[in-house]
Amino acid sequence: MSYLEKRNAAIDLLRALTMAVMIVVNDFWSVSGIPHWMGHAAASEDMLGFSDIVFPTFLFCVGLSIPYAITAMRRKGRSEGDVIRHILSRSFALILMGAFICNYEQGIDPAIGYNRNIYCLLMATAFFLIYNRYQQSGWLVRCLKGLGWAILLFLLITSRSPEGRTFYPYWWGILGLIGWAYLFCALVYALSKTVKVQVLVWFLLFAICLFCTRTSPDSQFAGKPILALSTPNIVDLTLSILQIGNASSHLLVMSGVLFSGIFLKRTELYTNSRQATSTLVLAIACLIVAIVSHRLFITSKIIGTLPWIFYTLAIGLFLYALLDVLVAKGKAGWLNAIRPAGTATLTCYLVPYFLYPLISLSIGWAWSYGIPEPFGIVKCILFSALCIAITWLLGKLSICLKV
Repeated sequence: MSYLEKRNAAIDLLRALTMAVMIVVNDFWSVSGIPHWMGHAAASEDMLGFSDIVFPTFLFCVGLSIPYAITAMRRKGRSEGDVIRHILSRSFALILMGAFICNYEQGIDPAIGYNRNIYCLLMATAFFLIYNRYQQSGWLVRCLKGLGWAILLFLLITSRSPEGRTFYPYWWGILGLIGWAYLFCALVYALSKTVKVQVLVWFLLFAICLFCTRTSPDSQFAGKPILALSTPNIVDLTLSILQIGNASSHLLVMSGVLFSGIFLKRTELYTNSRQATSTLVLAIACLIVAIVSHRLFITSKIIGTLPWIFYTLAIGLFLYALLDVLVAKGKAGWLNAIRPAGTATLTCYLVPYFLYPLISLSIGWAWSYGIPEPFGIVKCILFSALCIAITWLLGKLSICLKV
């Protein structure tokens, strides 16, 4: 059995660790006095906050998983058409969820008959009804899925923001950004016949990010992109239509695709300590690229600059190497407590969308809002642990999202 035919435990653990931390930092809103370095940096701030590392690491994990998932489908005898349809349906699900979550985050006008908490509960319930991994098929499953779609249609038609705006993807949200980047990179991997094509696409994405991202205010380009074309122009229009933007999310995912597809596939060259050494060499290379590009760009998650991308890639590669060594030596058992966050990741991500409105409707936000640090940080960690425990329990009840 080749390396790509097996489930990679190190990727599962890296994804689990990232998701666990993501829930923690997403709960920081409820804590007062969070140290500046733990939060998100402002768009124009030259800083890599702890919270700014989480999302790009998850995008890297998405890329790492793509070669494994597509190879597994092909090994099971699935046709290329099946692979493409799976990529399209999975992307649609993520983008759809992202759009509904974004409208929830904009707020709901209570004058329409239900408030923000009810919207959130209905939305999350619909997601589970539609995308649960049912153990069997039949009329009951079709009815449950139909009910889920009916709920989403109801929310789509009736929801309004406090300003009176109808349903609209103000931005695609975390899941939506993942969906668009996954769609592009998974199609590239599925349709490309050689690694050379994937490498070429990676360099194309790198070039887009290099030339189309706003530089530092004190650089020779004075805060403008190196390719500062007059607007409107065909380049920006094309990138907008394809939902690529400055390609930062796509570059992170494609980096994971290349890492799995090139370096981990050849197990005869990358085994045991040599595999970890190769990963660490790549991490150092990413660190060098980050330092060099930092002379031209600030480190900014919101802008999506090259230093932000390659600093986080270096961190992700280092963590992967560490986890891979722990798995190989049988020393990763202590991480089993968070494993459900890596094997049922979407379920875990959506659990807070049940907990937050239920808490608000029952006892209000006073239990958490404004808790001072460090007690607040402990609360955030416990909240993440609760979400993972609920994910594990739902799995035992055969409730697990699959897109």
